[in-house]
Amino acid sequence: MAWKATGVAWAAFAPGTKRSVNIDGGTYLLVHLGTSACALDGVCTHEGGILSDGTLEGDGVICPEHAAKFSVRTGEVLADPDGVTPPAGVAQPLSVYRTRVVDGMVEVDLG
Repeated sequence: MAWKATGVAWAAFAPGTKRSVNIDGGTYLLVHLGTSACALDGVCTHEGGILSDGTLEGDGVICPEHAAKFSVRTGEVLADPDGVTPPAGVAQPLSVYRTRVVDGMVEVDLG
């Protein structure tokens, strides 16, 4: 396990919001869903859109570039930008990472 600090305070991270965090040169998306935080790759696998600039829709995030939609819980492609039924389209799933709160701060396991 390689737990990494995100710099995000849990108390200041409102439910139903998202944040982009940069850790060790990588861009990750944090999403506060209910009582937990989800962490996943922060860049769309289709055209490189920054997912923190996208829209949250339920448990999904929609890329601002070409509207690919990904599950924030599993990284699964929920809607392909070219209208092809996943997983046959151009977007590939995102990696997801475990999260925890330590001393009031969100951490991500990048191990």
